Amino acid sequence: MISRMDIKSEDVIIDEIDFTTMPGTNTAVLGSKFVKVPLRNAYQAEGPWEFSLTNHSRNYLDLKRTYLVFTFDITDTAGNFVQMDSKLLETSMSYAPINNIAGSIIKTVTLHINSQLVYGNSTNHAYKSYFENLLNYSQDIKDSTLSAAGFYHDTAVEEFTSLGYQKRCLMVFNPKPVQVATNISIDLMNQSRLLLNSCKATLTVYPNTSDFLIEGHNLGTKKLKLNIRDVYALVHEYELTDGLSNELEAALIEHKLIQYPMISTQVRSFYIGPSRLDAPANTLFTSKMPRRIFLGLVSAEAYNGSQKTSPFNFKPYGLKNVHIDYCGKTVPGRPLELDFENNKFIEAFIQMQEAIGHSRNNSTCNSINTQMFKEKGFTIYGFELSPVALDNSLFEMVVQTNVSIRLDFKEKTPENGLYCVVVAEFDALMGLDTLRNPILDATAH
Repeated sequence: MISRMDIKSEDVIIDEIDFTTMPGTNTAVLGSKFVKVPLRNAYQAEGPWEFSLTNHSRNYLDLKRTYLVFTFDITDTAGNFVQMDSKLLETSMSYAPINNIAGSIIKTVTLHINSQLVYGNSTNHAYKSYFENLLNYSQDIKDSTLSAAGFYHDTAVEEFTSLGYQKRCLMVFNPKPVQVATNISIDLMNQSRLLLNSCKATLTVYPNTSDFLIEGHNLGTKKLKLNIRDVYALVHEYELTDGLSNELEAALIEHKLIQYPMISTQVRSFYIGPSRLDAPANTLFTSKMPRRIFLGLVSAEAYNGSQKTSPFNFKPYGLKNVHIDYCGKTVPGRPLELDFENNKFIEAFIQMQEAIGHSRNNSTCNSINTQMFKEKGFTIYGFELSPVALDNSLFEMVVQTNVSIRLDFKEKTPENGLYCVVVAEFDALMGLDTLRNPILDATAH
């Protein structure tokens, strides 16, 4: 006897014998191209670097495929090349750009559309870019696609034997300039909708210092300098058919607004003084509730820039519990109880992987294992505040609240203190009206 599993199950034809369906035909896009955008202002090593990405072009800008390209080298303060031992031995002097150098060069970035500010971050863009690449991609992607940004997978941070560090040493081993490129990791450029034509989009970038950007081994008293020799932007434009352009303009006039739903990522940091057993009371966000939060602890010396350390060396520092407070609630339901010395940290590791979504499938991972999380510089805590934090196709209900982070230590914090770096994601909405004026958190009525 043959029957259906359920009467609601519908008839289907598998693709291999479907001779009637044809792929769709592109009738909207006439062409697309990458365009090199030089500096708009005179070059200065310390910035700012300003780019006019569109300049009222009739084409539509593909924001997600916008890059900054840097050419740099590393010298001593007098401008002379410093030779390393080719064997990179423990006793030899070595140096390299910090991981994810193309994204790390950027300290602060702003975006104006028609002279109105639509994005302005803190001075922590390097951490934002590093967290995104570190947590979301596997080692294969890091060592292939992301190598264009100077990202190489480290098995241990601040260890000269790490293959990632040695690969970055080889980038600058010869006295030749190095070229790297990075996507511009800001809110509007992390969503897929095109920017309307006739907009003037201006990007302004400020760089980090050499002390922040160089990681060295056995440097002694030697001071090095990372020199940006050239910088330009690459933008990707679409040329649409006149008919579609006219229809889009008519729709804009009718509805008064074109909207861009997106995820807004905000970075905060706060200082924890020396010899403390808890973090100072702090409220990091006072607006709507974030979707999810990631945080890590780094030494104050590395955070402020030291060529003998990496600013991405996140350690436990004797933390015994951590939790998020909002709306009178605690995430997780009880504070994470930690004892890294006695291997009591697995719940925090699972929470981090859960917040990213890697623990729920077998197709993606970030190549961070429990040993790396425990003691190799990858102690990053993740918290889901939204029940559908991973589903970017849905908005959450807007909850106005204060969000604070509670940290307690079983041993006193180090002599120079710590910084807690916090990356939080929020729902956001931007609109463009008929005059191309940007409106943040714009709702259609």
